[in-house]
Amino acid sequence: MDDMSKATLQIVYDGPALQSHEMEIRDLAPALLALGELFEEANATLNDGRTKVAVNVKGSFKTGSFAIDLSVTQSLIQQAQDLFAGSPVVAALNLVAILGLTGSTTKGVFQLIKWVRNRKITKVEILSDGVVRIFCDEQHFDTEERVLALFRNWKLRKAFQDVVYKPLQRPGVNYFAVREPDGDFAAASETDADNFVAPEQEEEHLDESERVASLQLVNIAFRDENKWRFSDGASTFYASIVDPSFLAMIESGDLRFGKGDILKVRLKEIKTLVGGQLKAEHQVLEVIDHRRSGTQLKLPIQHSD
Repeated sequence: MDDMSKATLQIVYDGPALQSHEMEIRDLAPALLALGELFEEANATLNDGRTKVAVNVKGSFKTGSFAIDLSVTQSLIQQAQDLFAGSPVVAALNLVAILGLTGSTTKGVFQLIKWVRNRKITKVEILSDGVVRIFCDEQHFDTEERVLALFRNWKLRKAFQDVVYKPLQRPGVNYFAVREPDGDFAAASETDADNFVAPEQEEEHLDESERVASLQLVNIAFRDENKWRFSDGASTFYASIVDPSFLAMIESGDLRFGKGDILKVRLKEIKTLVGGQLKAEHQVLEVIDHRRSGTQLKLPIQHSD
């Protein structure tokens, strides 16, 4: 492969609301950003950091429905070329095909999403030469392992949701298509839109710990599961108050609080992995001590006998 690889395609949205060939920027901008995310995730998954990819608006906006010309430019990182000299790179044109954003393929990610239709995948068989057979009960869909790898990428699925599903939720927008220069296209109608909603992110419990900590109160909330905002001096975070006796004292009016108060607490931290992102949840299990904000100056006061 040369040091640079390019592909061009045209994104089309259509429907009664777009007869003036105009589209609101609040709908268009997230879709264009998601297209960039789509190719970045595909490139990262298949090329493992050996290339950089950029999606650019190319030329003028077209009349007739609402269409945008895009160019996908992929550059090879030289250090990676040297390191992976014997490993082929998936070029920009192939990225387009594997994503299914072309009419000349029926086996890309786009087509797999439409075929699955939010059904449960019951089995995957590995066939020969990098081909997999995906089953939804008795029906099956044959495609490349690379397509399945992208289909399983949550960030990529979320990008497809923002490119296809969200714009088709706008009143009067009922058609999405991707056209290639030779006229081949892949399309989805408003009846296909729900298929492109990203699945729920799987949550994996990693670990949890408890410690005694001094926290400064930033904000109090008696709704949203009593999540108060604290600072530990290094960062701020929300923590749920789950100490029943402490909450009872607040409810009775026996305790009063203000911004800047210091609480000495027994703090529990729970870490989970959600969609590839590390999340931390904090719980105040017990309030050990409460110190009001505002300090008094110490003076050398002497008491006379």
